[in-house]
Amino acid sequence: MNDIELVWRQAKYQDYPHRTQTSTDAIGKAVDQAMNHRRDRIRQSATNRIRAA
Repeated sequence: MNDIELVWRQAKYQDYPHRTQTSTDAIGKAVDQAMNHRRDRIRQSATNRIRAA
């Protein structure tokens, strides 16, 4: 599994809301929010590692 696939799986299973969207716009917005949340977690983790070093 590559890094992109890992990030997508984490976003899909941990950050993506319950699948209740009824339009493609709503699905797109939910996916964007999940990926942004995952991005913020990765950035925070990297920041914490740099501070700890």
